[in-house]
Amino acid sequence: MSVLDPSPGSLAERVGTRFHGRHPALIAWIVTIVGYVVLALFTTGMGLLVVHVLVHGPVGRWDGSLNRWFVARRTSRLDAWTKAFSLLAATGTVIAVGAAAIAALAIGRVWRPIGLLFLGLVLENAVFITTTFLIDRPRPAVPKLDVSPPTSSFPSGHTAAAVVLYLGLAIVITLFVRHIVIRVLVWLTALLVPVAVAVSRVYRGMHHPTDVLAAFLLGGGCLLVAILAVRVASAAARPHPPARGEGDFRRRLHQVRR
Repeated sequence: MSVLDPSPGSLAERVGTRFHGRHPALIAWIVTIVGYVVLALFTTGMGLLVVHVLVHGPVGRWDGSLNRWFVARRTSRLDAWTKAFSLLAATGTVIAVGAAAIAALAIGRVWRPIGLLFLGLVLENAVFITTTFLIDRPRPAVPKLDVSPPTSSFPSGHTAAAVVLYLGLAIVITLFVRHIVIRVLVWLTALLVPVAVAVSRVYRGMHHPTDVLAAFLLGGGCLLVAILAVRVASAAARPHPPARGEGDFRRRLHQVRR
């Protein structure tokens, strides 16, 4: 059983069975939309807490001190490395890598991994845009190494997208690869890339540390919702088992007809 299979008796199986007969894609979108509402409320609530409460206390002072700590340790070599790490989760990179992976899976007609990547990335982008529209947090008051986008500092879109994209790819790859060494390398890379992206965004003065911490929660939440959506859709697409007693009735009817 893979991570995209609904476990017997699980919430995904119960919900999917209830909607049996509906198109699996429709069911997946319904779950994703519900997840969007929940995650948007949760992330916006975190943002309000950070901007209106936590920044005025020890958390805010920790944010500022860590921003200044990174600035004091900038070097030309670290500038180049962090620029490269940031590019791993830039909008163009995420679209290109995600589209290439989805296209490759579509050629093989492997639909559930496509749903995982597509729904996860769409959900992350939707929640991110909603949150930055509602939470107006300024970028760190330090020299910046990149051009500031028009979105709010909270949360880090690069970090959240990196979590969804690279962990999602790791899940997909390990569905097809059984070699233990390759699986370990894939997961190590998938875990390290979002961390490298998050550190780079703080180092380059583009986000506060609390922005990237919130982004890890956002990315993880989007990935979990996408997994749930695929599981529910899979359960809805399964052949519907006969109701209790229905199988015995059919057997007796078949015997009478004989």
